[in-house]
Amino acid sequence: MSGALNDIRVIDLSTDLSGAWAARLFGDQGADVILAEPPTGHCLRHEPPFVANDDGDRESALHAYANWNKRSVVIQSETQLSELVGNADILITNERAPFSGLAETAIDALPENGIHLSVTPHGLTGPWASYPGNNLTLSSRVGWAAMNRRVDEPPLQLPVQQTGYITGVAAFVSGVAAVIRRQQSGQGETVDLSQLEALSLTCYPWALMGNYIGGDRVRYGVTGARTKEKPGPLWQTSDGYINFGFGEWKRWTDALTYLGVDEFANDEVFIPVLGRQQKDLKPVGQALADSVISRNKWDIFNKLAQLHCISGVVQNAQELLHCKQMKARSFHMQTNLGGKTRNTAGAPAKLSETPYQHHRDAPALGEHNGDSGRKTQPQAIVDGDKSTQPLSGVRVLTFTQAWSGTFATELLALLGADVVQIEARKRPDVWRGAGAPVPPAIRDENKEQSPLNTNGMYNSVNLNKRAITLDMGSEEGLSMFWQMLPSFDVVAENFSPHVMSNWGITMETLREKKPGIIFASLSGYGRQGPWSEFPANGATTEPMSGFASVHGYEDDAAANTAGLIPDPITGYYFAASILSAIHHRNKTGQGQRIDEAMMEAVAVQMGDGMLHCDATGEIPGPRGNRHPLHAPHNVYQDCDGEWLAIAVDSNESWQALCVTLGMMAEASDTTLSDAAGRKEAESRLDDLLATIVAEDTAANLETRLCQAGVAAAAVQPFEPVYADPSEHVLDRGFMVQLIHAECGQHYYATAPWIMKSLGRPPVEVSPRFGEHSQEVFSEELGLTTADYERLEAEGITGTTRL
Repeated sequence: MSGALNDIRVIDLSTDLSGAWAARLFGDQGADVILAEPPTGHCLRHEPPFVANDDGDRESALHAYANWNKRSVVIQSETQLSELVGNADILITNERAPFSGLAETAIDALPENGIHLSVTPHGLTGPWASYPGNNLTLSSRVGWAAMNRRVDEPPLQLPVQQTGYITGVAAFVSGVAAVIRRQQSGQGETVDLSQLEALSLTCYPWALMGNYIGGDRVRYGVTGARTKEKPGPLWQTSDGYINFGFGEWKRWTDALTYLGVDEFANDEVFIPVLGRQQKDLKPVGQALADSVISRNKWDIFNKLAQLHCISGVVQNAQELLHCKQMKARSFHMQTNLGGKTRNTAGAPAKLSETPYQHHRDAPALGEHNGDSGRKTQPQAIVDGDKSTQPLSGVRVLTFTQAWSGTFATELLALLGADVVQIEARKRPDVWRGAGAPVPPAIRDENKEQSPLNTNGMYNSVNLNKRAITLDMGSEEGLSMFWQMLPSFDVVAENFSPHVMSNWGITMETLREKKPGIIFASLSGYGRQGPWSEFPANGATTEPMSGFASVHGYEDDAAANTAGLIPDPITGYYFAASILSAIHHRNKTGQGQRIDEAMMEAVAVQMGDGMLHCDATGEIPGPRGNRHPLHAPHNVYQDCDGEWLAIAVDSNESWQALCVTLGMMAEASDTTLSDAAGRKEAESRLDDLLATIVAEDTAANLETRLCQAGVAAAAVQPFEPVYADPSEHVLDRGFMVQLIHAECGQHYYATAPWIMKSLGRPPVEVSPRFGEHSQEVFSEELGLTTADYERLEAEGITGTTRL
């Protein structure tokens, strides 16, 4: 099978993981990718972790993983680079504005209908466009570092490579969208992907929820304030750690009786699921901690799964390599590292016709210097309407709920697709609120307000959609679905695997009604394997995917983030797979089946650690705020008790730091002149910077350091970042003020990219419950007002919950 993007040629001129990862995803989908390297090699060749080969040289596991499916060409001159880029479809860069050097040369050489995919810390425009940034400083700017911290401890970044992976897949999404648009319009494009914005979308829903509520309830994220002594969201067992989603357990009494928590098992206060999350569950959490400390984590996991009660164990890199569910789904892929074939993570999703594939190991430096000709047939391009959005004319019928699936389909809607979201009056989207009232900060006695329409979580991830209600369990409701189907191109859902087939909706039945349909499913563990029907969510996927095993302070064994980060990660990959399938269908008319498992999609971002573990047996763990290669790389408290993140990632930025902060002795210290020397002196440098930062303000130092070329950021408190956005994100149009009929005016986050020829697309607020039912049924089925009123009276559709 060939990939969906086998008509695309990509020149990878990246200088960090984000651009390299975007390029690899293009390669996984069949694109011809050239890694254009300096004579010293791509930066990832020099990034830990390393493995020794038979010649005694060391090889980077990160390079082996993020740079497979590419050919390597060493760039010796601007003329050579211009010739290479001259017949490319896509150029990927990480160069910040203003452009210079090889990046400027390559951009100038790109054909008129070529696509420049720019991935930078803060975007190509706005006050911070020239500022450097990395995982630590971006975690600090968007709110993750403040949320992740334990009470009375320093802010905490996301695991060190995660921003690169997350923003890389976000860039891939926008790049494929530009390819789809070029196919129909003939127009090239500059796609400006901001890592700050792409990472913001992974935590922003909690901020909007908090801003609706008022106060600082989500200061520490959705899991609340954490201390080292307080149990949860991971509970220690005899052989590891486990997450309990007991707020959602329907068989509460059975589960707590099994776990030996008899004092709460029959408590009528907690037995009803509806409203349980609003109760004080801390005593239950403590009782669970006392009970499970002597039990086996897998015994607990399997028993709770039998009860359909959600939980998830912490799997480390070694356990992921031997995970029976992953093996049952043939998830793992193999590649070469250190001269031997090693196992690692595989595809983020299964595509039936154009699977993600490993077809070439990461190249040796300059391996293809004499073989850089185009390997793909050029994309067929027409000269069409240049004013339309990439997905104009694409229609999506979606059953997605909560975060991951709705976020993915929101990205499609922000790219111009007509996304119609289906709910049932008896089963609204859970993110509309499980028994929660209208939040305090937006209550208005002069408005008619429904709790279903005033939840910040739902309203954060459903922009530009239309919402309908339809009882799929009724004969007439199911018939209406089948009548509407031929008008749509994509059906998406994130139910348990059996739900759609119970309604008779399969790839075969869909194709009978709509040849060329794309049927995309997202679930916790995928549609096959022994865990396929096990319940899962973001909190359980963090441990199951390995994410929790590398997150936390240096003295942690494992930790969940403060905000269910697997959901947006899997949402990005879900959107990426659907877009690849749309491009393939546009070329061939062929639809396909997409099957994504949350556990696998997040584990893909553990692949470098899995690869290194398979080669060495070493299991990666939490690093706190430190970096495996660079120092100083930490957070420091200022004179007002605020925190400043500083990350030095080159000799140049080290010298700039020293000059800016008056560290002249350190600037001339030859033992600190390279990364290895600074890493060895890391604790001493941390102590020195702590003393210097304590005499100034984080805001002042951030500006001075960033203007000098040093990655630095004042750690921002979570909710205010989105309630009162920075001038930078407002200038770029990422955060926009919208008026919701029941919630009033708030700032909302939009797409993390700008397509230069189009600008930001128009944005509409998330729909109210069933808001577009009558409109959609009239358009699609010709229903009259009387028809609609009858259906509403029978409970098949409507705008209220039953």
